[in-house]
Amino acid sequence: MDSPDRRAYSPCRRTGGDAGWIQRTRGRSGVKTIKTVIHIHTDYSPDSDISAEHLAEYADAHGVGCLAVTDHDEIEGALRVRQVANCHVIVGEEVTTRDGHLIGLFLHEWIPPGLSARVTAEEIRRQGGLVLLPHMEARVFGCGLREAASQMVDLIDAVEVVNAQHLTRAPDRRADAFARRHGLPRYVGSDAHLPCSIGPCYQELPPFETPDGFIESLRRARLVPGYHPLLSYTIPMYLRAARYLFGLPFPAHVGVNSRRRRSQARAAVVAS
Repeated sequence: MDSPDRRAYSPCRRTGGDAGWIQRTRGRSGVKTIKTVIHIHTDYSPDSDISAEHLAEYADAHGVGCLAVTDHDEIEGALRVRQVANCHVIVGEEVTTRDGHLIGLFLHEWIPPGLSARVTAEEIRRQGGLVLLPHMEARVFGCGLREAASQMVDLIDAVEVVNAQHLTRAPDRRADAFARRHGLPRYVGSDAHLPCSIGPCYQELPPFETPDGFIESLRRARLVPGYHPLLSYTIPMYLRAARYLFGLPFPAHVGVNSRRRRSQARAAVVAS
């Protein structure tokens, strides 16, 4: 299949209207901007407790004009948010590669986990999407892509230079240095997994219509870094550690729509 033209197609555009999704706010320079939250998880991720409906309500209440929804190895959460939200929704996925995590934005199709980082990035590009590098310096659970990143700079479109889940700023400073060294656009990531942790970290972007336009807007964006309360970091980390180390399940309300939960539910029905 031929790669879609990144200049001409945006799978995140809502139906109807011309550019009615744009949140008309003004940045410090007086230029109209879109309050954009990147790297958010819904309950389609196995470790998240944010429903699509809650995320849509949050966007309305806090003047968010664009949400980039990036569930773990899943795009259905982003598609669900797009159905219920009044704002612009970018369909994304945080893909678990053999080398660490990569984010694909403006996706048309689900990308399976377990491929190499380079092959995953090439698949994102094949779909006309953007390759984002989240929490590249993260050391826990193999989610950072630190070693592989320098070998695939040609495939990276933007680097996450603040992750609001981090307890210290040292990993973010190293990611920022990597982005500046290679001349890559920078963004700040929410990485929210709980309703209380959606908002502190966002960017104000000039209006855009396409993936390429999004990258150009990132280069001119005003980044608003912020860090979540400690509790919003420790709860998801505890849940992941309990599952990773001891095989304990997540609570029933967490990740209720995730692929794993749906598979378990189907298996239970068949068994009965």
